Amino acid sequence: MRKRKRIFLLSAAFLCIFLMTGCGKVSTKSPEAVVKSMLQAYQEKDQDSILKCMGLDPDKKCEEAVQDEINYNMKLFQAHKAENISVEKSDVLGEKKKNRLVYTWFYYEIKDKKETIKVPSMAFYFVKEEDKKYYVVPAKDVTDEMSEYSRTEYEKFKESQDYKEYKKSYKEFIRENPKYETNLEINYQELTETKEK
Repeated sequence: MRKRKRIFLLSAAFLCIFLMTGCGKVSTKSPEAVVKSMLQAYQEKDQDSILKCMGLDPDKKCEEAVQDEINYNMKLFQAHKAENISVEKSDVLGEKKKNRLVYTWFYYEIKDKKETIKVPSMAFYFVKEEDKKYYVVPAKDVTDEMSEYSRTEYEKFKESQDYKEYKKSYKEFIRENPKYETNLEINYQELTETKEK
């Protein structure tokens, strides 16, 4: 009887671990969750997870435009030379034809000698819903109408407290790290030239 109980408890423990981690790194339960998953996948250079965030099959060859978008973002994340990213805030700004516009304020965390430098950044993505799951809309599928809507919503968002806090945080960061943007541009250029060779 004790042996059965022990086996049951071990099985239950493994099931809990599987349920917590077995679904992979991608969460499609909300618009904010899938954008966070996408950003983390870019940080980890995990193309399969990026494609899953877009609702695409990682086992199939993706369109050239999607691959170009992935390559660009991967290089941009790599250029920051961050060890990790952490999300500060994320929310839906609005909706256009069932596509939700999501903003995410996050930090690139860079270890520098004894301290961790936190670089503020902000990303905007459209997210669509399919079968009660959410997926990031690839840039190639963003219509002119969606682009116009995002510009309008961005202008409104610039008046929000979240945006003002983000801008203040970014200005403080640049004041303390005046060469960061130049170094980032150099790093990105080097990565681009290396890939082309």
